[in-house]
Amino acid sequence: MRPGNAAANRSTPSAAQLSVFRRQSNMPYARWVTGHFTGSTDEIIQWAARKWGFAPDLFRAVAAVESWWRMSTVGNGGTAYGLFQVRRPYHCQGQVCSWFAHDTAFNADYYGAILRSYYDGTQTWLNTVSGNGARYTAHDLWGSVGFWAAGRWHVAAGETYDRQVRGYLSQRVWRTRAFAA
Repeated sequence: MRPGNAAANRSTPSAAQLSVFRRQSNMPYARWVTGHFTGSTDEIIQWAARKWGFAPDLFRAVAAVESWWRMSTVGNGGTAYGLFQVRRPYHCQGQVCSWFAHDTAFNADYYGAILRSYYDGTQTWLNTVSGNGARYTAHDLWGSVGFWAAGRWHVAAGETYDRQVRGYLSQRVWRTRAFAA
């Protein structure tokens, strides 16, 4: 479905790259992020979702919102990369950011890991963020999805994002003609 992703879909990080990433990352599940999977964009999305215990259709919908499944997408004024729009400086630094831009599985694996960490309740520092609309709690899927986009727990921007993801999810937008174009 996304021939432009072919090279990124075949790329996987080396042991040296993973070592650099893990040294730089303070994400609780970084040690389990490998990006070691190749396949079509959809197969990679399914792999990452299942690896981290989420429904593949949720990841399909998030990737549609974030990049319309295009790894070449650069957003947020040049600070967010790839399928799930992994963002500098929050999730990567320096050279690691380019790996998220050019490796579909690494990008998707990281998104799955960070979403799982939000969902599991390991990111208790979120309760210290000013401007949250509610207290951070574990097992809040839509709070986790919204935080990825808004950087705050249950705020208007995150809930607008959630609605867009839910809309794409209910439409299964990745199966429509508009998406294929």
